[in-house]
Amino acid sequence: MERKEIIYLALLIFVTFIWGVTFPMIKDVFVYLSPVSFLAIRFVVASLIFLPFVYRKLKESNRDTIRYGVIAGVFLFIAYYLQTVGLMYTEPALSGTITGIYVVFVPLISYLYLRKPVMRIEIYSSVFAFIGLVLMSYSGLHNLAIEAGDILTFIAAIFYAMQLVYVSKYASDVDPLTFSFLQIVVVAVLSLAFMRTDMYPLVFSYYALFVVVFTAIFATFLATYVYVSALSKMNVTKVGVILIGEPIFADITSIFLFNEPVGPVEVLGICIMIASIGVISYFSD
Repeated sequence: MERKEIIYLALLIFVTFIWGVTFPMIKDVFVYLSPVSFLAIRFVVASLIFLPFVYRKLKESNRDTIRYGVIAGVFLFIAYYLQTVGLMYTEPALSGTITGIYVVFVPLISYLYLRKPVMRIEIYSSVFAFIGLVLMSYSGLHNLAIEAGDILTFIAAIFYAMQLVYVSKYASDVDPLTFSFLQIVVVAVLSLAFMRTDMYPLVFSYYALFVVVFTAIFATFLATYVYVSALSKMNVTKVGVILIGEPIFADITSIFLFNEPVGPVEVLGICIMIASIGVISYFSD
């Protein structure tokens, strides 16, 4: 691997670490905010953080850049919204597992949309990464009946895959900072629009404020810029497999902070996921 790709690889792993660490924090925020309200406030704050860095670049942006950013933002919002609403009607472990299906869709959508051949190692890594995710979530998968939330989350997974592939197509042709900002703004605006129909009461707390600011800076502003930049240089399937490593850090955080038990099946799943990430990082172009 080239030096620049190694740097992006390290940054992507850091992003998955941030997403994993914030997962237990976000679950606790729902005591004070509804999921949609949390999304709206988080992405508004992230947009404001972006603005000073991207203000001058926006004036120089052409119509294509704006169009690409808006479309990518719509994909991202639909994925976030469906996953959030679906989480209300399904178990968290099952939601995470179904969302992880996106890693299997990425090479397929990449082949159909980008018209690029997909290496066998990419397909194998994607499938094994998802198998590892299922095993890692084993203890939380109690209900095998299909619920409405499961269907919404499955559709969200498809949109996550579509968003990754779409961004990978245009990321190298536009300024990554502007491209990232436009996506964040679109999610913020659409979340605010759907927040108007949300009857969930808002309760102020310093903890909720901390989580909103923390996720806005690290899990939204920084994370979006990193993965958009990485997609301009790296294979989209590779990026997708690396990003699915988020639950690994979520589980590790839960073990250390909340003393949650972990069994041999879960450990096996973690090992398979790490191996899949390592294999595709080393062998995939």
